[in-house]
Formats: sequence, structure tokens, C-alpha cells
Amino acid sequence: MVIGCIGCGNMGGALVEGLLRSAGSGKRFCAYTRTAARLAGLEAQGVQRLSSALEVAQQADFLLLCVKPAQVPGVLEEISRALTADKVLLSVAAGVSLSKLARMSGGLCPLVRCMPDTPALVGKGVFAFAFSDNLSRERAEEILALFRNLGLCIEIAESQFAAFSGLIGAGPAYVFAMMQALSQAGVTLGFSHEASRKMVQALVEGCAVMAEKSPEHLAELKDNVCSPHGLTIEGVNVLDRRGFSGIVIDAVLAANARGLAMEQES
Repeated sequence: MVIGCIGCGNMGGALVEGLLRSAGSGKRFCAYTRTAARLAGLEAQGVQRLSSALEVAQQADFLLLCVKPAQVPGVLEEISRALTADKVLLSVAAGVSLSKLARMSGGLCPLVRCMPDTPALVGKGVFAFAFSDNLSRERAEEILALFRNLGLCIEIAESQFAAFSGLIGAGPAYVFAMMQALSQAGVTLGFSHEASRKMVQALVEGCAVMAEKSPEHLAELKDNVCSPHGLTIEGVNVLDRRGFSGIVIDAVLAANARGLAMEQES
């Protein structure tokens, strides 16, 4: 199998690097990106740098399309004649539906729509997948198996992609905002910037592991930290009075609404 990638920026490069680690023997990699310097690290790991997107599409059996949404029509126009029924095209372009990909690519090549989040850059991503009707179940399972070593993989209805993007795709921004606020509070209390950040990072990692391993509801995990007449309940009461949960929910719903609008615009 030849795995090709068009567009090797932060996300495309991270996906190729992750697949290099997880794909096993019998796989060859090739890639094209407009800024050749971005491929230097991947070339050192055995990825063949090709001179055009079309050349990658001609050689690849499984093709990753990792360009910006606005660039998708131009790239697909260039490579469409190479997208035959025996290949698979996977796109991570936000807001570009399977039907639009099919129309722009000529309709022969089986298609995968994938939405990762930025922790995929460190092998801890969450990936949503939707598959075109002309992709066999066997090949779909092969693709899911490839990506499971890069993070959590879920298959959802394509109609849920905007919702996934608003909740999980945008989710790191919400989490980092909370981490920044906690770190800032730590500095206010007298900790150094470095110590505050390290403590908050460990806090978030530990909470994630607890949530994964505990059978208790998240509300129970929160309540377990709140001793009667203790300091934690005082802090939680402030969050509740200020509508913390509602603010987070409103942020996700606003991002979902924008995602739906983007799908209509693209």
C-alpha cells in the first residue's frame, strides 16, 4: 500500500508521522506540499517527496487531503483524473461534505471525511469519520485501524460533523482557556509561571485519567472533591452562580451554529 499526503502543514505532517509509526511493514509513503522545507523531517523518516499533487494522487492507494477548505476545489481539479475507483481519498477539510468532494473529484474514488482535533499532533487525538457509500466496510475498518494508534476514532453520521467540530474540534480551545485561567490564578497566588503551568497540566491530565477509569458520573467526581464547609465548595458555588456550565454549553452551541453555516458556504 502506498499512502500519500497532499498538504503537510501541522495537521497533515502530524498525521503522516503518526501513520509512519503505526502503519507497520508493507506501507510506502509519499507527499507533496507547497513549502518543501516542511517535508524535511518526514523525508528523513522515509517519506518520498514528489513534485506535484497530481504525482502523489497517481502513486497513492490511500490519499490524505490535508489542505485548507478554500484550496480543496483547486487541488481536486488538478488531481481528479488520477482518482480512480481503486483508490481512497480522505479529506480533513472542515465544512467540505462528502457530496461536494464527490462532485469535485469526479465521483469514482471512494471517499472518507475525517475531522481530527489538535491533540492529534501529539498522538492523543479524537477523530470523527464518515464514509461514502462506495467504500467497502472492509476498507473502512482498515482505515479505522490505521488511525486508532493516533487516538480515539469514532464513526458518526455526516450530519453530526458540525456538532463534533463545535464540541471536540474546538474543544482544545475551551480546555486551554480554562488551563490558562487556572495558571493565571496560580501566579496571582504567588506561584511562578512555570510552576503554575506544570501543576495545571498535571491536574488536567490526572482528572482525564480519573474520568476514564471511574464508573462514577462526572457530577459525582466533582462532588467528591467538595467537603462540607470546605474551600472547594466555595469555589464551585462561584462557578455555579456565574453560570459556568451554561457559558461552556453556549460556546459549544455557537461553534456548532458557525460550523453549520460554514458547510452551507463551502
